[in-house]
Amino acid sequence: MALRVSPHPTTRMVSPVHSMFFSGTSRPSGSLGEPEALGVDDGVVPSGPAFDVPLKNLDCTGDTILVVGWGETRSAIYNAVQYNNEAGVKYLETAKSCNTLYGAEKQDTPTYAAYLGPFDSLSEPCSLRMSVDHARDVVTTLKPGVKIHVQCLCAVSPVDMPPLNVGMVADTRDGIYIRALQRLLVDMGLKPGPISGEYTPRTAAVIQKLQRINAIDPTLYKQVEQQTWQLIRDRGCLQYDF
Repeated sequence: MALRVSPHPTTRMVSPVHSMFFSGTSRPSGSLGEPEALGVDDGVVPSGPAFDVPLKNLDCTGDTILVVGWGETRSAIYNAVQYNNEAGVKYLETAKSCNTLYGAEKQDTPTYAAYLGPFDSLSEPCSLRMSVDHARDVVTTLKPGVKIHVQCLCAVSPVDMPPLNVGMVADTRDGIYIRALQRLLVDMGLKPGPISGEYTPRTAAVIQKLQRINAIDPTLYKQVEQQTWQLIRDRGCLQYDF
């Protein structure tokens, strides 16, 4: 997932528009205080900066959460907490919560994670995840042993997906969907090229093969419109168990 985490696993970005806060080292002056009680539900007050959001550890309920930040210290999730404060953000200690995926795939489990939810379905967190404001966030399921993030193309309606054409100038929202598409194609065992967020000729060629095999109108070849989005969802999402 592109630029999700810095080379240092304890730091993480919140949003493309907040790049100035990358790695959790730049914060508004005067915004940090000494450790204090902050709505802790298990009586433990972790060390680090104080912020007025609840510590809410989570059990394996099968619900989903939108993870908006993670790191080894509370300082590392500070910007994520501040950016999502009005949305009801909470944070958890992974060692005291469901043994699921809170950080980047194929990396060590972080100590803390900031999140929105829990949600009792995939539709709401995935709608948030596929928006510009949450372009760098991830959806995870509160099930033990989860190793991959939820592929939100499988939860969003094709009606809401943007049309894609070779040579298009992709805006930020387009790029979110293109990266998700490229990732889905890779998981299907296909080779769309780098997960770049650009609808490249190589990605379009893979789409054309799928369209030809599935008798899509040849006038639509290499385009991704509602019918093709539906086809990709129907074929690609069968491999996941969220």
